[in-house]
Amino acid sequence: MLGWRRPAAPVARGFRVQRRLFVLFLLSSLLPALALLALNWRMSQRLLSYLESPGLSAAMESSLALARGALEREKGMAKAHADTLAAQFAAGRTPAATREFAWRLRDGSALGGSDSLQALLAAEIDEQPEPGSARILHDGGRTVVLAAGGSDGRLLVAMPLAPDLDAALGAVAEGSRRQRQLAGAYQEFLRSALLLTLTLLGAVLLTASLWLSYILARQIAAPLAELVRGTERIAAGDLEHRVRVKARDELAELVRAFNRMGEELATSRERRLRAERLAAWQGIARRLAHEIKNPLTPITLAMHRIERRSADPAVSESIAAVLEETANLARLADEFSLFARLPAPVPQPLELRALLTEVIALYLPAERFRARWVGWPTAVPLAADPGQLRQALANLVKNAGEAMGERGALTLRYARQAGWHRLELDDEGPGFAGDPEALFEPYVTSKAAGTGLGLAIARRIVEDHGGQLTALALPAGGARFTLALPAGEAPALAAEGGQGA
Repeated sequence: MLGWRRPAAPVARGFRVQRRLFVLFLLSSLLPALALLALNWRMSQRLLSYLESPGLSAAMESSLALARGALEREKGMAKAHADTLAAQFAAGRTPAATREFAWRLRDGSALGGSDSLQALLAAEIDEQPEPGSARILHDGGRTVVLAAGGSDGRLLVAMPLAPDLDAALGAVAEGSRRQRQLAGAYQEFLRSALLLTLTLLGAVLLTASLWLSYILARQIAAPLAELVRGTERIAAGDLEHRVRVKARDELAELVRAFNRMGEELATSRERRLRAERLAAWQGIARRLAHEIKNPLTPITLAMHRIERRSADPAVSESIAAVLEETANLARLADEFSLFARLPAPVPQPLELRALLTEVIALYLPAERFRARWVGWPTAVPLAADPGQLRQALANLVKNAGEAMGERGALTLRYARQAGWHRLELDDEGPGFAGDPEALFEPYVTSKAAGTGLGLAIARRIVEDHGGQLTALALPAGGARFTLALPAGEAPALAAEGGQGA
């Protein structure tokens, strides 16, 4: 194209786009990752400062001191009570049983208390506790103070702690245990492994960011690079090039739109070239018709004068041959004139099947040819120029008859498709080889006496009516000409006829 220079290294430019997108996606994904790492670091530092806080250690030590003091008071009370009971026994008095205490004498007698406490005392008899001693035991989830009374240690007393005091002491003990666990294990772990943990987390996030950025950049940049490459190919004149790349969403729609644009450009160029060739051939036809017609009239007049003045049979035979060839030249000149100056169509209501039946009767004699009608309704009304459409159909039917030779069958299929009248004519001739479009070029013919204008005129008439005319070589032999005319709005016409055989 004039004034256009091919860009250098389009592939490298596509890679540059991919690299830029990769860096952009990488930065976009790393920002949240860095924020997450900073948040983890902050939370870890807060946890470390909390574990190392002097106030926390002091609070735990104060709680433990209070718990120890409460237990010592309970031990003292239990020992005092055990001594009092022992003194009462020594004086020969038997104290009344109370629900808070259970005891067992060495002589095997027992006084008061629950079964569980008595069982606990029975298990402790053999331990031989020292008089005035006390210790803490656990009985089925309860805390019990066990004390020995009397100078000879003859009395054991078990005293359960009050439930609220027992629960408070248990909570203090659990809290102290967990605090020691955190201080002893987690604190050291946080100090030693925090950097390693954050490094591993950062490596994982970086790897995920790199992978995601690469995938996103490739999914976007690859279609864009192919579109750039396709644009350059089309700009260089390769209108048959199509972009073949996997894409999704809007990029897929962009690829489809680009390919449609290429198809439309190719179609427009083909039409333009065909129009240019047609205009050139029309000019040639106009000059040929003029050059042929000019001498035909005087030649014809001269031959008639010679025929009237001569009685020689040989002269008459020669004159007849000249006049026949002159008539052929006149017919050729008429075709040239028609091709050069085909008038604009004047649409009128007509019935397609009836018109086609007349044409077949004229050009395909029933004694040698047979017409097979497939899919036709009784009538096919449409609006078209009767004379021009008759001529187009006549050229197609005549071409089919000449291709089949002495005899054969012409299959005519009809279908109404999306606002179009579609007509297919299949002949039983030898078919053709090469590009089907070449059949519609002016002056292209395989017949010895043909001008090569019949199919060209037929296509021009069809296209002037807003339709299409194409050709196809059938695999089993023969040719198929497909005629498509817009249905439009046409009045219903009454026509007689049936599914002819």
